[in-house]
Amino acid sequence: MSKPMALLAYQDADLEKQQIDAAVRTTANRQKLNKLAKYIKQQQATLTKLSDDMEAFSASLSRLNTQYDAVLKRLDLETSEFDTLKGDEECTSEEMTEFRQDIEKLNREANGLEKEIKQLFQNLEAAVTEYQKTRQQGAKAKKEYDQLKVVCQKEKDDAAIDMLAIDKKMEELERKVSPALMTRYKRVRAHHSMPLAQVQDGKCSGCNMALPSLTIRKLVNEDMILECENCGRILYADNE
Repeated sequence: MSKPMALLAYQDADLEKQQIDAAVRTTANRQKLNKLAKYIKQQQATLTKLSDDMEAFSASLSRLNTQYDAVLKRLDLETSEFDTLKGDEECTSEEMTEFRQDIEKLNREANGLEKEIKQLFQNLEAAVTEYQKTRQQGAKAKKEYDQLKVVCQKEKDDAAIDMLAIDKKMEELERKVSPALMTRYKRVRAHHSMPLAQVQDGKCSGCNMALPSLTIRKLVNEDMILECENCGRILYADNE
């Protein structure tokens, strides 16, 4: 067997291995598993955001409640002083007006804070509800993911038997190829899934680039190994 044909046999086995590996990674179960993994990741990100939101809402509620309590205390104090002044004959109308304005201002401030607190509390309740819902959905997806992962592992284990047989075949074929040529093959393999390209109608079948006539003549010698100057694939002519 010529050097190119020995290497071609190795490539055929290599492609068969790639096909089995691709088949395992693209089964319906594997695709569903990948979707579940992506979904679970999104759910975790959502939970993190909701958790941050709840913490922020709680902190804001605490701050606003403190402000609200302080305003109510000031309002009680102002109202008490106003009631006292109403019985004081020496209190002027200007002082009474000023107290009324202060009390009205405090009432507006208290009402505004009360609305903010109510809205924040609603936001917090909504975030808690969404967090619980998302957590339940995530737990359900995780359970399904774990079950499906076992199925996918079984598919992978079954394929491993065929992969092992091909690995042994590739080892036998590799012994028929020189180390230097195998090094070249693996170097090209890093860029092309099919490192070898047949010469057809004077062109490289890998990139369809026309080859110099000198290159084609050299390939008549079955021991000659050449690479396409355009794509770098190892060329061969099917002389056999």
